[in-house]
Amino acid sequence: MPSLGRKFIIIGGAGLVGSAVARHLAQDGSAQVIICDQLGSSASGKWANLPSNMADLWTPDDLMTRLDKAWRDVAGVLCFADAGHSAGDMDGLFETSYHLPRRIWDYAVAKQRAIYWASSMHVYGAAKPDLSTDPHVIAGFQPKTAFGRAKQAFDYFAASQGTGPDAAPIATGFRLASVYGQGESHKGALASLPSRARAHALDERPLSVWDERRDWVHVDDAALLITQIVLQGHAGFFDIGSGALTSTQAIVKASEAATSKALAVEMRPAPANAHSLQTAAADLSALEKLDIACTFRTMETGLSLT
Repeated sequence: MPSLGRKFIIIGGAGLVGSAVARHLAQDGSAQVIICDQLGSSASGKWANLPSNMADLWTPDDLMTRLDKAWRDVAGVLCFADAGHSAGDMDGLFETSYHLPRRIWDYAVAKQRAIYWASSMHVYGAAKPDLSTDPHVIAGFQPKTAFGRAKQAFDYFAASQGTGPDAAPIATGFRLASVYGQGESHKGALASLPSRARAHALDERPLSVWDERRDWVHVDDAALLITQIVLQGHAGFFDIGSGALTSTQAIVKASEAATSKALAVEMRPAPANAHSLQTAAADLSALEKLDIACTFRTMETGLSLT
């Protein structure tokens, strides 16, 4: 499905990943971007994530009505909303991770438009990444978090539709690793560890951490991969990460190098639910088979830009 002269709706387009994808799509010049999101208070700074050249800004309450009117100009809808991720709001979590993309799925099938959604590497639990579109494989994942379970639920639903009459013409799930970078000011204490490490170093405040290794990817690197997949019209599941694990100690050193300031660290035991965190590195084989460039900046470089 060509994107030239067509519009993409990005739900959650003022968030960390959604806003970066919006900027990359808008900068490409072959597509227009419409943002659908809640901005909250001015103090949160979330408004600053909006791209200056967005085609329009919709409120979530108006989403389906607007889609019904604008569908002829819409190439696809990207679902990147993540309310309830870390606040313990299970209803909000499943609303944005399952029920909302389900409604968009019905629209995509009825209007024969593409649907893209933010899944997570949390779906894998302790297992190795598996990009199979077989619903039985996805049902076999054992996520350790409610976030991962919600993402698994929609991944399974989408895969179970196959290529039949209830399937969207392009259905693509992005299983995101841990993302950091510009655009996290609205997250406050829930900002990523790299961004918090940088902020604490600059403010000369101690940072309490525990030892872990995770796949961290800068938001612009993740957005570039997603943008290429969207504009090229690829379907299926894709891990979006660096493909390597970075330790807490490496993040601390990178933040010190990026800020030229020492960071006082208070090491503490991992919390009881630490096993539930994402511990696998992204499988980049599906991207490499499509000749999509997988180049990633170092943590130090990424934090220098944050």
